[in-house]
Amino acid sequence: MKIFFEILNSLSHYVNGMPKNRLSLLFFLFFILINQTYSQNLQLQNFSISDGLPSTTINDIQQDQIGYLWLATDKGYSKFDGVNFTNYKQENANCIFIEKDKIYIGLKNGLLVLQHNKSNFFESKEILKIKSIGNKIILATIQGVCELKEDTIQPLEIQHQIDFSIIHDIISFKDIIYIASIKGLWSIDKLYKPLKMDKLIEENTTSLLISSNQLIAATEIQGLKIIDDHTVLKNIATIENISSIKRVKDEIWVASKKNGLEILDANTYIFKRKINKYNAFISSQINTVFKDKQNSIWIGSSNKGLYKYNSTTETANPKLFIENIAVNYKSIDSLNINKLALKPNENNISFSFKTIDLKNPKNIEYRYQLNNDFTPWSPQNKVDFANLKAGNYQFTVQSKEGSLLSKKISFSFFIDTPIYQKAWFIILCGAILCLLLALFVELHIRKLNKKNQQKIDTLKVENHLLTLEQKALQLQMNPHFIFNVLNGIKALGNAGNSKELNKTISQFSVLLRSVLNNSRLEEISLQEEIDTLKNYLDLEQKMNSMSFKYTIETSLNNIDSEEILIPPMLLQPFVENCIKHAFQPNKTAAKIKLLFEVRNRFLHFTIEDNGIGFHQSKKEKVKSNHQSVALEVTKERIQHLSKYNSFSIEEIKDKNEIKGTKVGFKIPLKTDY
Repeated sequence: MKIFFEILNSLSHYVNGMPKNRLSLLFFLFFILINQTYSQNLQLQNFSISDGLPSTTINDIQQDQIGYLWLATDKGYSKFDGVNFTNYKQENANCIFIEKDKIYIGLKNGLLVLQHNKSNFFESKEILKIKSIGNKIILATIQGVCELKEDTIQPLEIQHQIDFSIIHDIISFKDIIYIASIKGLWSIDKLYKPLKMDKLIEENTTSLLISSNQLIAATEIQGLKIIDDHTVLKNIATIENISSIKRVKDEIWVASKKNGLEILDANTYIFKRKINKYNAFISSQINTVFKDKQNSIWIGSSNKGLYKYNSTTETANPKLFIENIAVNYKSIDSLNINKLALKPNENNISFSFKTIDLKNPKNIEYRYQLNNDFTPWSPQNKVDFANLKAGNYQFTVQSKEGSLLSKKISFSFFIDTPIYQKAWFIILCGAILCLLLALFVELHIRKLNKKNQQKIDTLKVENHLLTLEQKALQLQMNPHFIFNVLNGIKALGNAGNSKELNKTISQFSVLLRSVLNNSRLEEISLQEEIDTLKNYLDLEQKMNSMSFKYTIETSLNNIDSEEILIPPMLLQPFVENCIKHAFQPNKTAAKIKLLFEVRNRFLHFTIEDNGIGFHQSKKEKVKSNHQSVALEVTKERIQHLSKYNSFSIEEIKDKNEIKGTKVGFKIPLKTDY
């Protein structure tokens, strides 16, 4: 501006004699020349919807620790890396506050908190400003001051006028809380139940700033107020409709909703320059100003988007950050880990890293290594490692911008050895295998022994059955019976009754032949057994001194008796026992009944007599010292034929009078078809 006035002074003598119309034209051309020169010196760059912004209304600008710019707009919030805008649709976003790895976004309908790719929303009144006071997140809303609790937003009861006012800003300065509201500026000693409260300014106060150990309060119309120790020390006249005030190096930048920007000296508060639509290609409706880590100035307007003002040409080495680490495609919660321990199956690792250079965003390149040499430089800022083997790893990454290199950043992690590859597991498996092998051998030996024992038991049973069969054969024909038959044959011969003699000899020979033939067979037909029994009973009728009758009945369910197979020599001992012991010598009308029945896949045998009864016959045997060996042998044979045997001997009674004996048993039905 000094140059501008010097040029005007030097031209004053020259233009005194010129006509007025030429003089006006000269001044107009000179103003345009100066305006273009001044605009070029500003080095302004504009970003709008065509560049990716969600809206041309920028309410607030902040920068996170990685370097991303976060923009609050009337159509949500946006993240900018110098090239691309990543937009997130929300209710009108008014302000942004960033504290370490947490990002707080004040919305028209509440508060959004972002951390580690997760978000939490808290409903509240419209939020205009977010500050950290006493390690607590304090919110300036359109209806008082609130505090963010763990799971809710709680209004603070300070003072009636404050609690129901629009709060533009809040700040802590020298242990005093200052609250800028539409109804003025208040100072209180504490947020919770304040004891001391003063109202310092009556006018609408829009923004607060601490600079040079003083508090600067911006009013909507009456300019800036310099405050210290509860007192307004100085009034600074400046542009009206102030939206915000920010300190940029040694300057105070005053943003106006209608008059662009006015820049003051930060120490003396003397006017330095203006930036508006009259001297630069910039909007006059400015909401906020922000200086990034590379000293570039970002200006947010309410109608023409975002402006970047490169006020310096300083260069510095780029800074590199690891943005995200994903294990098996799932992000881990924290990157502040000295060494990440992973399970054997967690062997797919992804790294995202980023260097933000808002001046030269397209010149960033990266290289990395995983225990080996570095890869070539590349613009790729993400890498995936799949199916890594167990062991210790160190991932190292570095970025560069031109010839400037960032510091190397490393991250260590360890993938545990699968359990099946660990020494103790191999030893344990070997021991278990040996134990199982020994157990298998032991079980096999036991099985063989059991099998051999079963064979031995089977052989014993078979041998016992053979013994029983031999005994049964030996006892099949009672010697006394044979002696009687032979004596009878002799008597018939002596009497000269040749016809009866021949018949008896024939019957006896058939009986002996059937007995001898059946003794060599394991099974005979039921019909053969019946024929043998008939032969035996006929001979007994002839030779026995006692007269008796017998009947043989069958009920075989239409099965031919020739087709039913039974072990030989089963019934003869019972019949013989019946003849010898069931009847008294003087018994008349003695009867023996044999019944063969097929029921439920079993062949049932029944022998009935009308003798003295089972118990009485046992007493008679005791008196005569007779032991029915054949009967006991046959009973044991029947018990070995089937586990379903049901051998029974019972007396037949009628009104408590013994009418005889009934012997019954069953064997499984077996046929030859």
